[in-house]
Amino acid sequence: MGQLIIQAGKGSMARLAAHRNPGLEIVYVRKGHLLWQTEGVAEPVPPGAVYFTLPEQEHGSAEEFEPGHEWIYVILAQGRRGPLHPSLGFSPSESVEIETLLRGSRRHAFGGGASMEGLLTALVEELRAPGYLHDARVAALARAAVIELARCVRAHQKAAAPAVRSGAQERVRRLVAEIAADPARAWALGEMADRCRLGRTRFAEVFHEQSGESPTRFLQRMRVRAACRLLRETDRPITHIAMECGFGTSQYFAHVFKRYTGGTDARTYRKQRSR
Repeated sequence: MGQLIIQAGKGSMARLAAHRNPGLEIVYVRKGHLLWQTEGVAEPVPPGAVYFTLPEQEHGSAEEFEPGHEWIYVILAQGRRGPLHPSLGFSPSESVEIETLLRGSRRHAFGGGASMEGLLTALVEELRAPGYLHDARVAALARAAVIELARCVRAHQKAAAPAVRSGAQERVRRLVAEIAADPARAWALGEMADRCRLGRTRFAEVFHEQSGESPTRFLQRMRVRAACRLLRETDRPITHIAMECGFGTSQYFAHVFKRYTGGTDARTYRKQRSR
């Protein structure tokens, strides 16, 4: 039946370049707030999320910098008639059901996948140090990971409808887009919660669901993104850029900028990327 595992391991890099895999990839994000794109559509991948791509789907970072994160992953070889390898042991009807579920999902990142970390960790360790009944254990762990992925996707689909009817997620989603378009505005947490007709605690929860980050961290990241564009495309003084992007002081801007770019300061960034 051929090789089941194409690649597996642990990873962390400042930016995941756009690429395609020859098989089904399953990723568990242990640490860090990522923004990954799948076929050009970006979505947040927060810590504790499960992320997947089907064979040959292009994916990678949607942000220029994504420091301070860790993930564990596996890429499974596909079968002749679909993305699920026969070694996984699914019946034809089960394979069709799972494939239909994955192909029909508009999202590729899902929360609630804590079990996935244990499965992928055990799989990577088994591949690095094969033990008794190695092939059987690898197949069993990979099968369990696919089932866990399908359960995460299915759970999200079942929970999505009532959330839409409540209107809270839609109001916060619109606010997230507005902040991304105008991050320099003097956004205040109380004002944002009031606009979404939510208490502060509930607002923070829904905001995290929609963006993968707290309101403060999302706003900071959007401001750094805007500053990066101005550093690349203009000759304006760095202090002016900091104020223009909504940072109260140049010192605070320098601190936040380095945190979101993995330690690169604004002056170095401009030298490396100016046109």
